Order: sequence, then structure tokens, then C-alpha cells
Amino acid sequence: MGLELFGLCLYAYLAGAVPTPYLIARLVKGIDLRNYGSGNVGGSNVIRQLGKRWFVPLTAIEFLLKGLSPTLLAYLILADDFPSGPRASFLFLCVPLLALIGNNWSVFLRFQGGRGLMVVCGITLALVPVLFLVTITVYLIGWRVSRNSAVWALVAIVLLPILAWVPGGAMTLDWQGLWLLGRDGISSLPGRNESLVISVLGCAILGVVVLKRLVGNSLSFPEDVSTNRVILNRLFKDRDVDDREKWVGRTPD
Repeated sequence: MGLELFGLCLYAYLAGAVPTPYLIARLVKGIDLRNYGSGNVGGSNVIRQLGKRWFVPLTAIEFLLKGLSPTLLAYLILADDFPSGPRASFLFLCVPLLALIGNNWSVFLRFQGGRGLMVVCGITLALVPVLFLVTITVYLIGWRVSRNSAVWALVAIVLLPILAWVPGGAMTLDWQGLWLLGRDGISSLPGRNESLVISVLGCAILGVVVLKRLVGNSLSFPEDVSTNRVILNRLFKDRDVDDREKWVGRTPD
């Protein structure tokens, strides 16, 4: 199992580290995405710089390659090594978590990268489809009402480790569990150990997302904004300054 797990972890990090938004911006417009707009190597910045037509192909690649594929491969390859199911082991968590870390700190971009929200979506859809559906619904409703994507993305991720403890274990059902639940009824619900593992994974995802927001792709702070204000802006607005249009409209000097 050791060699298989190492190979999966390596694949997960490298798959996550593929800088898809950066490559698309380079190939289509010849620009370094890190020097334009928010500087984020992610889908929202690609759309601002290249147009909405790139939303579907980009998110599909991020979702499938970086989020779904490492997690599903871990399921398939490690299934026989964990009789109670791969999700019941903390070792299994290394695989999806490394995909997110690879996206956020890519070895191909000198350890810069995006925020990994689509990667998180792919991971949670593969692992816990019910929990994914609930949290993405919270995000979409919150974003629709407030038009503040950064805050509601953070709220949705905060809910991951919390909702994993909803009594009965329905939130932590995987795809096989959903099928068994439909066939056998409530006896197929997961146990507390899986809730613990999923909750730990949710906490780890939250930690990675928060850390990436705080450090961004640069540790330098604007000179005309206080350090405390920059930290709060990065955490809750995912930018350094209050003025969103000024932030997303930046271009190289």
C-alpha cells in the first residue's frame, strides 16, 4: 500500500499543480495572469481577462482533472487496502488534500497558484455528494443575494467540517452509500468514524484555503493600507483593498 499511496499522492499534487488558467492566458492572449487583475491564477481572473466563453472548459478541467480524478483514483486503487472503506482512514485524506495544495502552490509557477475552489468542489462531489450539494447551494444563494462570492465561498467551506457531524451520517454518504441507502434503507448510513475523517478533511481544506487567501501570491502589502486591514480584506474579500473594481482592473505598470 505504501508505494501505491505514494504514487497517488504524487499524481494528486502534480495534477493539482497543472496551471491551467495560466497556460490558457499565455496561449490565448500571451499574458502572465499573475500580473493582471486580481493576480489570482484562477477561473475568475481568466474570465475577466479572456471572456466568459472560457468558463466552461476551464472549470471542467479544474473540476475533473484536479478534484475528481485524484479522489476517484484513490478510491479505486486503495479499496482493497481498507476493508471498512478508504474514507475511514486518515491516510486517504492525503490524496485529495495534496491536489488542493498543488493547485494553490504549484511547483510549475514557483509555488504560486489559484485559490482552489473548483478543486474543492471536485473533491467534495467525489467524496460526499450530499454535503457538496448542501454547501454549494448555500454558496449560490448567498452569492446571489449579496453578490459577494469571497465571503460565501468561505462560509460554504466553513460548513464542511460542521455539517459532517449532522446526526445520522447522511451528510457524509458517498456515491456507493447513496445507492445502498436506496436499496437497504437507513442501515447503510455511515458511522461516526467516517464523520470524523470527513470533518478533519473539511478542517484541512479550510486551513489551506484560509492560508492561501492570507498569503496570496505575494507577501507584500500595499503601502497605503494598514496591515490589519489588508489581512481582513484578504480573508473576507479575497483582495488587498476595499475597492473591488480597482483591484480586478489592475494591469502591469
